[in-house]
Amino acid sequence: MLSISYLVDRLRYEKSRADELRALRAALREALGESEVSFEESVLARDLRELRRRIILALGHVEACRSCARGHPLPHGRWDGGHCCGGVTSRLFTADEVASLKAAGTRSRHLRVPANDHAGCVFRGAKGCSLDAEHRPNLCVRYTCPALRQELRARGDLVQIDCLGDELLRTFRKFVEARERRRNDEVFADLPSQP
Repeated sequence: MLSISYLVDRLRYEKSRADELRALRAALREALGESEVSFEESVLARDLRELRRRIILALGHVEACRSCARGHPLPHGRWDGGHCCGGVTSRLFTADEVASLKAAGTRSRHLRVPANDHAGCVFRGAKGCSLDAEHRPNLCVRYTCPALRQELRARGDLVQIDCLGDELLRTFRKFVEARERRRNDEVFADLPSQP
């Protein structure tokens, strides 16, 4: 049976966008269905959220992202900017990403979709990403293409942003490890003890 939210999305967006959004919402519901996250996961998820905000603030206004897709084939070249945002939504929102976002407070209501054509990630629009920084996957926030790196280097901000990106990656790896430990503990807790 099709959900009301999916039917509404089908009225608003083309089928490919509605389908990807439905899959992401299902992944978020599945993550919400997991047992309580550990204290460690919760702390790391909040740290990730704050790091994403800090990176976006440090990036500030950049020119490289406004024209990097010009002349490229679809979906990447649909708009002048955001070439890296032309990827597939499900490859960005992995199970671990969705779990970390959920643990930091991301819910379906935060998944705002642009009203433009679907060209890559479901959240990519003519004016960039429609998601607030705290609801974006870690990769989307920390990735810096060669053109952006050159601009940041010229601005004198590359080292700071690289350091923040490295911290984000380390923290995300810790989150993934903590999540895996908790999930393993849950599986083995159900096994009978040996006599």
